[in-house]
Amino acid sequence: MKPHLRDDKGQVRRFLNIYVNEEDIRFLGGLGYSFQEGDEVLLVPSIAGGAE
Repeated sequence: MKPHLRDDKGQVRRFLNIYVNEEDIRFLGGLGYSFQEGDEVLLVPSIAGGAE
């Protein structure tokens, strides 16, 4: 699963949003967040673009 979540440098992929208990992980300390038992994790890929 790691190749789908992280890029070649080990960073979370640019268009992947991570939520913990309905809160954006960036506001919880980023990847330094210490997960707790019972945390609900949601991975949401960003969708951009469109047609004219």
